[in-house]
Amino acid sequence: MTQSCSCFILAGGKSTRFGTNKSLALVGDQYMASVVAKNLQSAFGSTAQLIGADENTSNELGLESVIGTREGNGPLAAIIDAMESTTSTFQAFAPNDTPFFTVNNYAALLAKLEDSKSDVVVATDATDASRAHWLLSVWRKSSCMPTLTKEFERGVRSVHGAVLDLQIATVAFDAAAVRNINTVSDLLDRGTI
Repeated sequence: MTQSCSCFILAGGKSTRFGTNKSLALVGDQYMASVVAKNLQSAFGSTAQLIGADENTSNELGLESVIGTREGNGPLAAIIDAMESTTSTFQAFAPNDTPFFTVNNYAALLAKLEDSKSDVVVATDATDASRAHWLLSVWRKSSCMPTLTKEFERGVRSVHGAVLDLQIATVAFDAAAVRNINTVSDLLDRGTI
C-alpha cells in the first residue's frame, strides 16, 4: 500500500430484519463487526472506526465511533461524515454485516484503485456484475468528497445516485464473499452460529 487508507464500518442501521444489533451478533465466537474490523485492519494497516454506532456498541466492540453532522441520514451521509473525519488519501468502507469479505478481497479493491484513474472501486457479485455493493468499496477522497457533498446538498440520499459524475471501477467477487447478513437464518445457513 503506497497511500494512507482509513477504514470505516457502517453500523448505523436498525437491524430490523435481524431482530437484534447485528454488530454484536456472534459469528463463531466473535462479534460480527469485530470480524469485519479485523479484516479491514489487516488489509489496510489502520484501525477501523464505526460510523453511526451507539455508545454501547462502540464500547462493547472497543472501537471508536465517528458521529458526524449528517448522522441518521443514511449511508451516503455516513460516507461523507467519515471522509470529513480523516486526512487519509483513501477511505475503505464495509457494512457491519459482511463478515465473509476477506483481507484479500479488501486488498484487491485497493490495488485496483491505486492502479487506475478511478475515483472509487466497488465490489460486485461475480454471478451478477450489475449488482454493485456500494458499501464494500474504497474511495479516493480528493475526487469523491466534493462530488458526494454536492449531491447530498442537492437532496440526493442514495450512494448510487450520488456517484454519476465519478469514475467507477469494479472488482467481481464470489457471491458468498459479498453477501450481507440480514437475518439470523443467513448465519445459520453458513454454519457460523
